[in-house]
Amino acid sequence: CVLQFGVLPATSSFTEPSALWKGMPVIMLVMTCLLAFPKLIGSGSGDGPSLDMVASAFLVMKTMEFSVRRMLDEMVYVPLDYESRFVGKEVIGVLGYRFGKSAASLALS
Repeated sequence: CVLQFGVLPATSSFTEPSALWKGMPVIMLVMTCLLAFPKLIGSGSGDGPSLDMVASAFLVMKTMEFSVRRMLDEMVYVPLDYESRFVGKEVIGVLGYRFGKSAASLALS
């Protein structure tokens, strides 16, 4: 709630959306590297990352997916007229998002 109503509006007022789009994968990559190499920060047992590290990484990634990415998705359509915004959101939502998830799960299985 604090991120959605406090941090994001303040950040988006002085930061370009393209910078936020570019920053999201970098943050996710850092969190993944911390999970892959827990010895770098001196955490985790001998076998792998601790439960706290996994939970923190999951929290950061899901928060960014549901808060930051959703806000940035809506900001992409703001300059468009009503019809383009409506049709564009539907086409991208159905074809891009759902087809992309299906293709990724097929490729990984």
